[in-house]
Amino acid sequence: MQLGFVLDMTRCIGCHACTVACKSENNVPVGDFRTWVKYTEQGTFPEVQRSFTVLRCNQCTDAPCVEICPVTAIDKRTSDGIVDIDHDICIGCKACMHGCPYDAIYLNEDSGTAEKCHFCAHRTEQGLAPACAVVCPTEAIVPGDFHDPHSAVSRMDHEFDLAVRKPEAGTKPNVRYRDASPAGIDPLKTNGAGGYLWSQQMPGPQLDAELFQAYEDKAKDGVVGATARTTYDVNRKPLWGAKITGYLFFKSLAAGVFLAGSLLLEPAGLGIDPTLGADAFRAILAVPVLSLIFLAVTLVLLVADLKRPERFLKIMLRPNWNSWLAKGSFVLMGYGLLLTAWALMGFVGANPSGVMGWLLLVTTALFAATSAGYTAFLFGQAKGRVLWMKRGYALHLVIQAMLAGSALLLVASPLLGLAEEASQALGDVLLVSLLLHAGLTLGEGQLAPKDRGVEFGRAVRLVSHGPYARLHWLVGLGLGVAVPAALLFVSAYGPLAVIAGLLALAGLFVEKDIFVRAGQALRIS
Repeated sequence: MQLGFVLDMTRCIGCHACTVACKSENNVPVGDFRTWVKYTEQGTFPEVQRSFTVLRCNQCTDAPCVEICPVTAIDKRTSDGIVDIDHDICIGCKACMHGCPYDAIYLNEDSGTAEKCHFCAHRTEQGLAPACAVVCPTEAIVPGDFHDPHSAVSRMDHEFDLAVRKPEAGTKPNVRYRDASPAGIDPLKTNGAGGYLWSQQMPGPQLDAELFQAYEDKAKDGVVGATARTTYDVNRKPLWGAKITGYLFFKSLAAGVFLAGSLLLEPAGLGIDPTLGADAFRAILAVPVLSLIFLAVTLVLLVADLKRPERFLKIMLRPNWNSWLAKGSFVLMGYGLLLTAWALMGFVGANPSGVMGWLLLVTTALFAATSAGYTAFLFGQAKGRVLWMKRGYALHLVIQAMLAGSALLLVASPLLGLAEEASQALGDVLLVSLLLHAGLTLGEGQLAPKDRGVEFGRAVRLVSHGPYARLHWLVGLGLGVAVPAALLFVSAYGPLAVIAGLLALAGLFVEKDIFVRAGQALRIS
């Protein structure tokens, strides 16, 4: 059995009865929605056409929210195909909200857990129709079993040319539309820059993105609103902010300090002997201790961003091994244990050599690289945020980690008393990392995920030409890449190297913050 809806837009009158019934039946908080009606308009006065589109969870066959949830709180029921959330398990990480390409999941601020349409499961289990279908005055909402060839939804699916939202996302949605306006089901075909019927949009990244889209439409076609206009929709706030930017930045430091700092370790004559102008104890101990400090900050930020942080241990106790948020948590723990071993050896003055030294160094470096890069696979599961899904992002994250680690060690080199030879090696690592980082950033437009090129291109232009462009070019790439690279060409040792490291770190932080914010700027419903 696969329960779903056919939404007949030839009958919908935009009355919002479905929204009100859903809120009443399921006690949906004010400002949140499980089902809502979007108004779009096309044409110019006096020939204007208004369309209504009912939006909600699509009860997907391949539901990305189920895959990305780190604690198996979301399940696709085998008995009826409903995708439901167990509120006693949910940790409020918001990953499922990014995983959904339909904006169908919201966070209940009172309970700190995610909620969504569950097809009124408490009613369907008693043989009753969902509340939204019961109250619809025109019978525009038709529920049923798509696996039953005799059901109303199956007959309509066979009789009419039904459409689905975002088929390119590969979720196999089970909500289908009859004669829906393309602008109603495809957010790329509309913008809300002209204002709403009864209220104004909340200021924020989505409004900035839509104003930029309207500006580009005018430049291209000579008129404002060349695409359709959204004249009523629900507002959405960014889900991830400064804490996730900090998480990405400090995780780069935690991984990169060891990756770059391995030059200062001597397991088998590898790299640079830390006794060259430095106290061996300080140099050997600094690398794992600094990495551990930044790893601890990373974990604190990760837990602090949860709406139910007291449930964090559920990731350990009931992990979803399909979720990279769960996998990554175990990688970070393993990396922390290895760093602790290095720190203990530093305290006793041991610098491992021979085969065991090589094995320990290589194993720790692999965990460091995986710690840096696993977020790319987590973001790849965020089907609602196409910018984050870019190809090659794992490699880019490892390069950013090398950039962060070498920059920090250069900044700290006077305190560590590193010799000129050691500083020069770190400077070379930083310079190469800066150039690779710049190349991957400038070539971002060619890294679109499969079948999402149009949406991805629009997100990239938000960064390169839109509301984030000035910060991106002047700080992220200008002060953060071009200036430190020039300084390192002059000298990779002394005050210039320290300044280069500070600027590189500042630029990297800005780029990560832009990436987090711009990824959430495009409206996805």
